Amino acid sequence: MSHHPLAASGAPAIKLTLVGAGEPLLRMEKRLACAAKSLGLTIDTEVHKSPEAMGIPYNKTPAILVNGQMGLAGLRRTEEIETWLRERFPQTPNTNTSAPTGK
Repeated sequence: MSHHPLAASGAPAIKLTLVGAGEPLLRMEKRLACAAKSLGLTIDTEVHKSPEAMGIPYNKTPAILVNGQMGLAGLRRTEEIETWLRERFPQTPNTNTSAPTGK
């Protein structure tokens, strides 16, 4: 288990747990960092390399947990992670607030 702060300084930190092992876990870490940076988020990740000990089937890894609950399962594209972060944490600093309003 290890902690890794990822992304922008001064942004609110979001605590997530990454579960998995090997190259898929490393790819998920990198993609999560890229997605967070794109949104201006600071991610504080805790990494668990023993999915079985956490009760997560290997075929669901790598996984991102939020407060111990499954957020994303399986290796996802950076764009998918970014969309998930935006939806799960709508107070993101980079949310587009200048969208035109319809009448």
